[in-house]
Amino acid sequence: MTQILHKAKIIIANKDTIIYNGALLTEGSQILQVGKIEDFGTTFEENISDHGNSLITPGLINLHTHLLYSKFNLIKSEEGLFKWLENLTNASFNMEQNEIEESLLFGINQALSYGTTFVVDNTPSLLSAKLLSKSPLKAVIGLEIFGSDESQAEKIFTKALETLNELEEKYNPQLSFTFSPHAPYDVSLPLWKLLDTWSRKTKKPLLTHLEEAKDEKKWWQEKSGSAIAFWQRINKLEPKMKFWKKHDSGIDFLFKNNLLNNNLIAAHLTNATQNELKLIKEANIKCIHCPRSNFNLNNGTANLKLWKENNLLFGIGTDSAASSENLNLIEEMRFAIEEQKLYGLTISNKEAFELITSNAARVLSMEDVIGTLKKNAFADFLIFDLNGIPECTYKDPLDIIIWKLNIVKDLKEVWINGKKTVRVDSMLNKI
Repeated sequence: MTQILHKAKIIIANKDTIIYNGALLTEGSQILQVGKIEDFGTTFEENISDHGNSLITPGLINLHTHLLYSKFNLIKSEEGLFKWLENLTNASFNMEQNEIEESLLFGINQALSYGTTFVVDNTPSLLSAKLLSKSPLKAVIGLEIFGSDESQAEKIFTKALETLNELEEKYNPQLSFTFSPHAPYDVSLPLWKLLDTWSRKTKKPLLTHLEEAKDEKKWWQEKSGSAIAFWQRINKLEPKMKFWKKHDSGIDFLFKNNLLNNNLIAAHLTNATQNELKLIKEANIKCIHCPRSNFNLNNGTANLKLWKENNLLFGIGTDSAASSENLNLIEEMRFAIEEQKLYGLTISNKEAFELITSNAARVLSMEDVIGTLKKNAFADFLIFDLNGIPECTYKDPLDIIIWKLNIVKDLKEVWINGKKTVRVDSMLNKI
């Protein structure tokens, strides 16, 4: 396999390793070495890619997406999650296959154009796997599971497992698959138990939404609130009413049924109480913050100060473009930094960078191969043009990434598995 030496003005290998006048040596899909240019000698004169006044960073990791809705306009909802879901259902109900594919492709190209090299996609559509398998993106695909009727649990699980096995056989090793039980209020106890048993056996995570909206607690505690009108509208209320059991919250439901454990990766948690966050920590659940989506749906925001005090492991996701404007992780991170000041929390540039690289990789238990530039990691990296950036800012390259760069204008190249993807400019022309 051909070795390529990538030279750049600055290389951010990880939050703690910043190399000036550095180089990155790749072979095939992997990184062989990262260091100062002089560390490599003259062996690679014929295979040098000199990127000049550039900055190289690891590719970004988006921990929570719904690519299916990428071509939808932002749907805001002052009335909260369930009214938003009703609007989303109305907008997506009659989508034809070509429209679904167009929306998925739009999202894939947009993610790449914003420097994302790895996505976690939650989807009810098999077309996600089809299109992601043809793209350069790495991905974990969570097949969304719904089903409140306890009598249908075995049937729903069996069908879902057949589908997952077929997808793994067809698309392995390009993609990884798991299940995404949508939320505790949407998945019956016996169905969740089947998914939990499968997860423990296969050592694969379950992706879910937890404590996203205030009205979830109204449902659990009182069997009331805006959720009822939405479920009635989509003809899903009856089984929920039939099998409803009072709990303090979705977290309480999982905890009291021995389902709150470290095989879960949970998004949102905007309405989790301090005691519930302690349960999350005790169970070693990994978490995902989606700040713009929570704001646009009027669901509040996660108190990351409490997350940090409880030593939760978490990263950042954009959610869908229907709730978060776009799939730009840098914009998502900037929004989170500003919003968390309301809680008296200052997120440093180093912490911010971690949340979309190394911490995100840890959430996926992939910290040795993504989210970092080091020996034996995948050669997934970004090259930014520094020509518009004053040299006085070079002393803090992490500040350049989080605050100074225009990711659309300054992102020159995206490399995944040691291969340059379609140029960002040409992708932007399409989207």
